[in-house]
Amino acid sequence: MNKTQGYGIIYTDPPWQQRKGGLRKCRPVQGRELDYPTVEIGEIFELHKPFFSAAAEKHNVFMWTIDKFLFAAEAEMKKLGYKLHARIIWDKTNGVAPAFTMRFSHEYLLWFYRPGRMLMPCKETRGKYTTVLREQAVKHSKKPECAYEMLEDMFPGARKIELFARNTRPGWESWGKEVGGTEDED
Repeated sequence: MNKTQGYGIIYTDPPWQQRKGGLRKCRPVQGRELDYPTVEIGEIFELHKPFFSAAAEKHNVFMWTIDKFLFAAEAEMKKLGYKLHARIIWDKTNGVAPAFTMRFSHEYLLWFYRPGRMLMPCKETRGKYTTVLREQAVKHSKKPECAYEMLEDMFPGARKIELFARNTRPGWESWGKEVGGTEDED
């Protein structure tokens, strides 16, 4: 593949290996396993390597994670030659309270690049966005619409791919076991 035609934006929501929080009396038949298969951290990064190899010379990786995997994700990306540019926080305005302690109402969208090879946002959008996205979570693991819109606005001409996607999106390539579903099937 010609590097000028490679992916400029790699957007990924890895299936981090975790389980649901405590069982609730209101949902006695709910299990602790997630509704999709999870993958150990080493395998997650092995699955990414072909896409990183297919990236354009200048590209960015936007990776979703939670507190539990924040530092591991950053360490693994560093091993692959990437540097962290920003930790973007998604304020879900709601969230779950595992162990009935604090309500976890955020996730991280990590922006990585290779030194000297960052794809810069278009000039009109530089400084337009903050590191906090606010949009109410509507379904488990469904990412906010405003994140897609931000990336489309910042990088309008870039070839984009979503990894571990559940649906397709105009202007994006999608890769994942659940691609082809509809919004209602997420």
